Amino acid sequence: MILIGSFKTFMRMNAQYLIIILLFNFLFIQLVLSEVRHAFIVSADPQYIAEKSQDPKELDPFSEQANSRFLKLIKSFAGTKIPDSCGGGAVDDKILGILVAGDLIDSADKDGGDYPAMQRFEWARYKSDYGLNGQGGKVPFPVYELHGNHDGPQGDTFIIKEIIERNRVRAGVVNRSKNGLHYSWDWGPLHLVNLGMFVGGGEARREGHHYAPRGSLEFLQADLAKHVADSGRPVIISFHLHPNSSEYDWPKEDLAAFMNTIQKHNVVALFHGHTHGSPSRKLQWNGTQFGKKLPRGIDVFNCDDSGAAKTDRKNPGKAVGIKHGFLYVELIDREGDAKDEFTVRSVATDDNWDTHRWDRIWKKPAKIPSATAKPKGS
Repeated sequence: MILIGSFKTFMRMNAQYLIIILLFNFLFIQLVLSEVRHAFIVSADPQYIAEKSQDPKELDPFSEQANSRFLKLIKSFAGTKIPDSCGGGAVDDKILGILVAGDLIDSADKDGGDYPAMQRFEWARYKSDYGLNGQGGKVPFPVYELHGNHDGPQGDTFIIKEIIERNRVRAGVVNRSKNGLHYSWDWGPLHLVNLGMFVGGGEARREGHHYAPRGSLEFLQADLAKHVADSGRPVIISFHLHPNSSEYDWPKEDLAAFMNTIQKHNVVALFHGHTHGSPSRKLQWNGTQFGKKLPRGIDVFNCDDSGAAKTDRKNPGKAVGIKHGFLYVELIDREGDAKDEFTVRSVATDDNWDTHRWDRIWKKPAKIPSATAKPKGS
């Protein structure tokens, strides 16, 4: 009886606090249940480089250091705390995958001498480190790579052929180009497209220009027509070159056709590699100019490089290229259409991933139509 009386007294004195706690828990549960996060990583330019030898046995020591440390960080990245300066909270426990925006290795743009053997060694190491669908490597989630100039500037090396083979069994792919090189996939309402070197028309390099587009523009046009159409679903497009490069690298007629293709769609971001330049940066592009903030501008992210370090040829024993970075991206789909959000955070290092820091955050409202996540027939 004494215990029962004490319990009743406790309830009378603390009922209001218990009600507040229960209400808070209810509201928190409702918030969690009404919010879906689509979280992933965007990186570029691991640029594995082997020792210079006709029979390489190891990577350049600084390439080894950078890439091994990066993969160790990525493997344990899920669930880690995000500082208040970058929005607070934690990395999602379920990272959907990692995009790798080209220059997977270093040597496939070179011929003769030691380079064929170096290319084979570098590519074998990339595959054994990254795996493919969260298996067979050190990355615990699916990998979505594309090629850069160091993987074959004209898109015709053995690495390109192997990317095509990997695309056949890559997790979640919903569409592949006729040549098998470009592909797209879905993460919930989000549609993602990987387009190789750059977005351009035709298969081969054109006179007066640098790289072969391998039909990336035609694939993008057909893919968006089939898998996005007028649905309004958010789209992310990735490629290697920066679109504000020289006309020699990215012909102006291809750039104009690219913008004409995407401006009618809900493109939330473009991601590229190639330029390195830690920490990661963002520009906007409206079809006529690039700038920090433009009317009707589309966000263009340079995701830095994840591992392009190597020995300084002028000073053996010292390294060059030890600043790196990558992006952690979230598309947050909340109940209704008004409070959806797209957030990009950068992670950077100045010492070849011996240490790292959360560097900056970009956040904006997103439009995720609740009733038309996918077009009919996709």
